[in-house]
Amino acid sequence: MHEWARRVAADWPALEAVERGGWRLGRSDGVTKRANCALVLEPGADVDVVTDFYRGCLLTPCVQVWPGEEETDARLERAGYRMVEPTLVLGRGLAERPAGPGTTGIGTRPAAQWSALTAGSEHQVRGIERVLGRVAAGYGVAPDGEGRGCVVVDGESAAICAMVTAAGSRGRGVGRGVLEDLLAWAHDRGARSAYLCVVEGNGPAIGLYEGFGFVPVSRYHNRVLG
Repeated sequence: MHEWARRVAADWPALEAVERGGWRLGRSDGVTKRANCALVLEPGADVDVVTDFYRGCLLTPCVQVWPGEEETDARLERAGYRMVEPTLVLGRGLAERPAGPGTTGIGTRPAAQWSALTAGSEHQVRGIERVLGRVAAGYGVAPDGEGRGCVVVDGESAAICAMVTAAGSRGRGVGRGVLEDLLAWAHDRGARSAYLCVVEGNGPAIGLYEGFGFVPVSRYHNRVLG
């Protein structure tokens, strides 16, 4: 398994995962592709294993494809899997504590204001809470619930995720404040590097992260059937 695939899967974990036929198959009741996808363990793994598993779970078959997995990618394409959501992994060092504004309320459980900014159904909201409940995380909420984010701390590594700014609060620096406070919180708990995943076409988010010193360290895309 690709090194970054392993890290991302650990920091945004599937509720259930099995290894079968050269694949790691994760499922989480359909909540996010990242927690409901297959990762290749063996280069020649049979694509039908993925298809049959997810169809048996009544989920759309999905595979996360990383650099060096071009042969697998080609076989998925031939099997009818289409590419979606090319995603960048951005990383930065965290040797020094960021000087955040200190206005973000951060706790180890999601507050009601944090969950209120999750798009989608109640199933989606609770599903994300269950996924992040499996890791050591800090949940940050901006004043008046204008934005939110999460940071998962694993030893010296921190993963930023679930960043959202309320529609009426965009362009006012809300995301910057939340991000900087989350990085400071993670630094205080021993993190000395940080990373995040962002869809390649999300220019405003990429600009925000680059302004904080994040640079591309890897990339992946999903292949979904149909």
